[in-house]
Amino acid sequence: MQQEIWFDKYRIIKLLGSGGTAEVYLAEHIKLNAFRAIKYISKQHPLYKLQLKEAQILKDLKHSCIPIIYDIEEDENGSYIIEQYLEGITLRECVLENNHLNENIIIQFSLQICDLIKYLHSVKRPLLYLDLKPENIMVTDKTLKLFDFGSAMFRDEADERADYYSTKGYAAPELYHKNHADERADVYGIGMLLYFMVSGRDIRNDRGKIEHVDFIKGCSNKLKRIITRCLRYNRSQRYASVSQLEKHLSAIMKNNKGVIRPGSSIEIGISGAQSRIGTTHLSFRICRYLMGRNINCIYVEDNNSRCVWHIQNRYYGVKRDKGIIKIKGIPMVGKDYTDVFDVSGYNVIIRDYGCLTSDNKDKFLESQKKILILGAKDWELKTSEEALHLVSEYKDIIYLFNYVDGKQFQQVMKNMGFRNCMRIPYEPDPLIKPRDKSSKEFLRELVAMCTE
Repeated sequence: MQQEIWFDKYRIIKLLGSGGTAEVYLAEHIKLNAFRAIKYISKQHPLYKLQLKEAQILKDLKHSCIPIIYDIEEDENGSYIIEQYLEGITLRECVLENNHLNENIIIQFSLQICDLIKYLHSVKRPLLYLDLKPENIMVTDKTLKLFDFGSAMFRDEADERADYYSTKGYAAPELYHKNHADERADVYGIGMLLYFMVSGRDIRNDRGKIEHVDFIKGCSNKLKRIITRCLRYNRSQRYASVSQLEKHLSAIMKNNKGVIRPGSSIEIGISGAQSRIGTTHLSFRICRYLMGRNINCIYVEDNNSRCVWHIQNRYYGVKRDKGIIKIKGIPMVGKDYTDVFDVSGYNVIIRDYGCLTSDNKDKFLESQKKILILGAKDWELKTSEEALHLVSEYKDIIYLFNYVDGKQFQQVMKNMGFRNCMRIPYEPDPLIKPRDKSSKEFLRELVAMCTE
């Protein structure tokens, strides 16, 4: 049978596949003697304009993981997008054939995806992909190619009125409710790809059958922690950007054995919206957690509570050495000695500024890493709002909520915009090692955020 010739250029060889919105054909460019993939979109299809928008987006993008768009043709029936023809299998086929992938391969693939999504987020008019799934990724000799940009959206168009066309099961939770989408929706998508690659489970449309990543064998704890953070229901608890995620994945490749390098130091400032909100309690918890990981740290009382003095009087025989005392192994410096103690030799300095005020705000904001504790009870909201107003122009602050349950936390998150927020799990004794899983996970993630 004679093969069709389209647009006097392309000899149609066969139909490669068809989906809900388009048919894809393998064609040969007659003059160049080169293969092309031609995607045909009917003008009668209700998503015709959306698919055409995909082609317009793709033609201006240049990245090694994006197929080349050579041309766009049109006739009375529809539009034809002429693309680079790729030989290979989808990531879904690759994983299911092998049951799961080797961790080094997983990270190599994930870094390629991160580089691509980071590129999309940083172009002149930033794009959100919003439909990351293994069916949309082609594996060609260990190189990935991302196709099907039909759900992609310009960042400035992703407002609360937007309609998203993402795939159930892989889409970030906020997309189901048509909430404002941002870069963290793609962070979630990368997390789902990671989960699929380490588990080998065909997720499809049924999230109810997804097993927690902690139960998956053959996956390092470091990678599990990365996946868990990517898949946080509340986007404020995910990585704030793909660049942060990429950094953590790269650290596994480099076999980085610690969050803090020997010889280096970091200063963490902790303040609260009001007195007795838990700054000292949290400071001690962080110190205890770090010491359990053999990281040298010290607590510095940069407020007028005189807690260290009161603690010292409760313990018999506590000696001070160059302004420093030790309570249950934790080095502490009271207010009277903050100007004379020597911080050399400590990897982490925790400075407790107590209640945030206009007087100590500048010192708090000079900290390398900043944690602000807020309250969410009705009678605490006024002071929380005042504290937020004091630091409103700073974007690198970690906001923690104390004495709230999950439901209260979800409610208050509606008013926190895109700030980086976490909920502090209850622990009555801050001087002991974290015992329950939620405390360990909270401290692990908080320390990672402070040291990344």
